[in-house]
Amino acid sequence: MMYMKVPRSQGEKTRCELIQKGIFVAGYPILGEEGFVLFPVSGPYGGFETVEREAEKRPIHHDRLKDALSGILTEPELETLIGSFDIIGDIAIIEIPDALESKEKEIGEALLSVHKNLKTVLKKLGPMEGEFRVRRVKPIAGEDRTTTLYRESGVLMELDVASVYFSVRLSHERKRISELVKPGERILALFAGVGPFPLVISKTHPDAEIVAIELNPYAVGFMEKNIARNRAKNVKAVLGDARKVVLSGYQNFADRILMPLPKGAHEFLDVAYAGARDGGMVHFYTFVGMQDPFREALEKAESAAKASNVRIEVASQRIVRPYSPQTVQVVLDLIIRKTKVPIQSPSA
Repeated sequence: MMYMKVPRSQGEKTRCELIQKGIFVAGYPILGEEGFVLFPVSGPYGGFETVEREAEKRPIHHDRLKDALSGILTEPELETLIGSFDIIGDIAIIEIPDALESKEKEIGEALLSVHKNLKTVLKKLGPMEGEFRVRRVKPIAGEDRTTTLYRESGVLMELDVASVYFSVRLSHERKRISELVKPGERILALFAGVGPFPLVISKTHPDAEIVAIELNPYAVGFMEKNIARNRAKNVKAVLGDARKVVLSGYQNFADRILMPLPKGAHEFLDVAYAGARDGGMVHFYTFVGMQDPFREALEKAESAAKASNVRIEVASQRIVRPYSPQTVQVVLDLIIRKTKVPIQSPSA
């Protein structure tokens, strides 16, 4: 194997330059000799002496993406790298900074090497967008596909990450809500997607009656497949606008209503209140500022309640997840009271 002899005092600087130029050969050990460090290279550089040394390429397993890229990206590039990413089934979805676009393939391959269960790495091409809140993606490593199978809480779901909205980060919420459900409940799942909330609930509550409403026809197609795959006979998939579906056929229907819309759920609070029976519960998810998140969320809920002529009681509230440095997603568990409070006669 060809090695380049570099004085130790120039070692780290030269290593970064070799990586930047594409001359450093990853996978071979870096050697040391008196006063020198020897880097495995594919050719000469900078006038340094090159020598032949016996060395065997060894498979290296890294537990972190940055470790796997340490011989491929320079230190400044590693600082730029965004280390967080989503894994849905055997697909990883990662954001690649513009400065690292030329090395996106290497980053994707490194991610496959770190997570052996992955088959595909997709690069985000922008934010969630459009009526169905989906994200454009591009395959950068592994198999060229966007469809996967995802398992959660004993439920197996098929989905296409390029045509439907799906969040693995709500898995804890799906389990939490499932544990709150009582025997025989009627449940309305608004914005149901491919069915994660209804299916997780159905798994442990086969006696519940669950109506899952979704506007995206691609998501409904996958939800119907997932209902059949998991034998969730108590889940009914409905294609349509949640407002029209609830107001036309499910007013005062539900013991529990789920509202995991990725954006703008507060605009449908009146629909949720209409669909809830007296004493029913609405799980209202919304994105708010970090400064006073529950106050902001409650103001939205109370404003809609006043307009709908109902009262609300907060059974619980929690921060679900951070969304950005200044924004968090919260959930309010709201009890809906529709019985009017009688007017008290003044005391004599």
